Amino acid sequence: MKKFLLIVAAIATMVACTCQNKPTEQAQQNVSITFNGVLAGTEFEEGDAVEIRLSGESESVAQGTITAEQLFAIEAEVENEQFYTIYIKNRPYLEVITDNTDITISFDNENKRFKTEGSRFNNIMRTFNEKIGPLVNTLYSEQNEAEAERIYASLLQTIEHAVMENRQNPTAVKMLNTFISFGGDEGRTIELFELIDKKYSYLKTYQTIKNTLVGSPIIDLTLKNYEGEDVTLSDITKSGKWVLVDFWATWCGPCRGEIPYLVAAYEKFAPLGFEIYGVSFDKAGDQEKWHSFTQENKMSWINVWGTGANGEWTAGESFNVSSIPTNFLYSPEGVLVAKNLRGEDIEKILAEHIKE
Repeated sequence: MKKFLLIVAAIATMVACTCQNKPTEQAQQNVSITFNGVLAGTEFEEGDAVEIRLSGESESVAQGTITAEQLFAIEAEVENEQFYTIYIKNRPYLEVITDNTDITISFDNENKRFKTEGSRFNNIMRTFNEKIGPLVNTLYSEQNEAEAERIYASLLQTIEHAVMENRQNPTAVKMLNTFISFGGDEGRTIELFELIDKKYSYLKTYQTIKNTLVGSPIIDLTLKNYEGEDVTLSDITKSGKWVLVDFWATWCGPCRGEIPYLVAAYEKFAPLGFEIYGVSFDKAGDQEKWHSFTQENKMSWINVWGTGANGEWTAGESFNVSSIPTNFLYSPEGVLVAKNLRGEDIEKILAEHIKE
């Protein structure tokens, strides 16, 4: 019960990776399509910028602006069967999958969310989300522990079946990420990976999921601390230390709730070879607020800045970070041992590996 209460937060919305395998011939096939937007009922105004980006990339492949009628139409040459993210005013709003068909996004005023039309892959994902949505909502509200366990098992089984049914198209990669987001078994995750058509192994999403499975090698990062000095993550494990990579922000309530547990774990295990590499996703320009917060809360470990100039979470993309808090524990050998540790679980797993 405890396990899924920790991870039943939200279906991962956008996943990306800054590294990928060399694309296959199919991956290199480009198609020309139009991205249409119908944004009546939103706060967007005439002149607001719209960008189409390959998911995980900072550069756009096409740009446009919203009209006075709250519409946009952007023609773009894109890779077929690939994930693209639509940015409005430099913020990501929706990820879509291309398949040589024009795509329209619109705002559903009744349910207060964006929806897509066009592209059979997006239609498959919409059906998938409609199927698991009621299970997620019921799980959130269920008070009986035994019934909640049953619903949780049904949710994971539903996702598994969807992955298997769609293993010949790229939506399986997205669905598998949802399976992981809801705490699906690592061993079963690997089995499901083997079922997915290998021609989709070039997808950034696929690579990101593989890179964050327990047992995977460390994903390196070099970010600046408050003083402006570069701090490289792998240097910590190379020095023989365990390291917890912790993605967080001062504005994140659940993140703040974890700080006392992190402080306790650090005070106990730092002398024995444990370090924390805290990556802040505070708002661009809030470095002083972030620094003051870490000092006031005795966060005396390594703290680095992970937010891009325009508020993007680029530093977390290769770790598949779609929500915070998110963390990853690496051994001195640079191997991922555990992730998304909460509360006293941090001390418990450290005690298993680090002896006083």
